[in-house]
Amino acid sequence: MNDLANIENNDLAELSEFLGTQVGNDSGGSDIARVPELKIQAKPQQKGTKKAVTPGTFYLTNMDKIVYSESVKFRPICSHIQYYHWGEVDGKRKLICKSRATKNHSDEARDTNGGVACGMPSYEARKQMDKPTQDHWRAMQHRVTRGLVTMTGKTADGEEVTIENQPIIMFHKKSTYSGFWNGFMKKLPKGRQLFEYEATLTSEYKERGEVEWYILNYDVDLSNPLVMDLKDDYSKSLRDTMKVFADTIKAENAYVDSKYFEALKEGALDDIATEALGDSLDDDFEAVA
Repeated sequence: MNDLANIENNDLAELSEFLGTQVGNDSGGSDIARVPELKIQAKPQQKGTKKAVTPGTFYLTNMDKIVYSESVKFRPICSHIQYYHWGEVDGKRKLICKSRATKNHSDEARDTNGGVACGMPSYEARKQMDKPTQDHWRAMQHRVTRGLVTMTGKTADGEEVTIENQPIIMFHKKSTYSGFWNGFMKKLPKGRQLFEYEATLTSEYKERGEVEWYILNYDVDLSNPLVMDLKDDYSKSLRDTMKVFADTIKAENAYVDSKYFEALKEGALDDIATEALGDSLDDDFEAVA
């Protein structure tokens, strides 16, 4: 093996370590690269145009043409746990807080408000809460999965389109949060990499009372693991995509860390200011009383 091959293999190992692509023994799993989001069409009409489409089909956001497909081929590259707290501010939906992307539950999910995991209570504490409060917290916990998608489908106008090896992102929460772990990661041999395997994704309709939703099913092909050979174009392209995803996650985590330490500093300054006022605060309160 020549020196260049050694460098490339070391580079790939570092990328895999950072992205957390290796399958372990537990279920722990930006502005630089805005990739399309893979979603399931839930309604019989296309948003905006109101054209008829098939519910339960897959589509990608932010594409020149919106293509709907019954199934997709998906090669995951990395999967992280991240917390997002959305709320209403001045009548508009706004991101109030978000955490770092972490590889598992053991990593500290520092957040932009100077806390951890957007204030997520422990599992034991959440079990004691009523269901609406539990749902409020569950909605903040996401599994964010990035990878490559290949699909053939049709636009709302009936045009057939094939999309190959498109970098995408998926967000799983609430009832779909554990789907990728149970449907894909748990099926892989220990010690292997996520990107070595591909799955066919299909959707499954669910309903409970008046609530309707779709879940993902993963048919993982374990018979043909990818052998990364950086001499072939596909492996090089995959490695390049891994680099882009790694740069994106590094930048996002750096942003969250900057906000985290900024919030801690502001909190510390507030404490110092309060302490400096000393007894004068008590005097003011007594005077008001």
